[in-house]
Amino acid sequence: MKTAGIILAGGQSRRMNGSDKALLPFGTGRLIDHIHQRLARQLPVLALNTNNDLAHFRDLGIPIIPDEIAGYAGPLAGILAGMEWASTHSDGFSHILTVATDTPFFPDDLCEKLSQQIADAPDRIVIASSAGRIHPVFGIWPISSRGELRAWLADDENRRVMSWIAAHPHKSFEFPLTTTQTDQPIDPFFNINTQEDILEAQKRWTPST
Repeated sequence: MKTAGIILAGGQSRRMNGSDKALLPFGTGRLIDHIHQRLARQLPVLALNTNNDLAHFRDLGIPIIPDEIAGYAGPLAGILAGMEWASTHSDGFSHILTVATDTPFFPDDLCEKLSQQIADAPDRIVIASSAGRIHPVFGIWPISSRGELRAWLADDENRRVMSWIAAHPHKSFEFPLTTTQTDQPIDPFFNINTQEDILEAQKRWTPST
């Protein structure tokens, strides 16, 4: 099994007044820079899924892949775009690992732990969970299902990630809470949806996170 990493940044950021969350200041750069660096520590080959201005992201030095399905069809469209891109890559990938661009503290061992869950069942979807909650866009997906996913997304009623997961063999892996410089527990899948959230995340950030 070989896995490529896909950063999902294709949303419309409605709760941020339409501002692209990926471009928010965070740490020593932008939020997307932080996410890219964090995932690059786990996987050598990455791509970015976005439907926004590609010029903002070219400095990352990784392929940029927009949704092939028009109309902001949600995370499943980004997952499909990642599968299609990885399926043609010369490295011969069998899976993709997806992460969201608005979740700056996702685990450093995300790929390792999720990969262990498919070692005996490579056709299985495996997704992350924490504090008893599932995080469906943090998962490993078999590329072999891309044709079925494309047909699935042709129906506008089939665009919820959990609906796709529930219809296929799957498993979740529970990650523990972590601590940051405030020494207070934090969900590693804390995500940024509002201006208050970005301020809270910046308070908790250190160069090691």
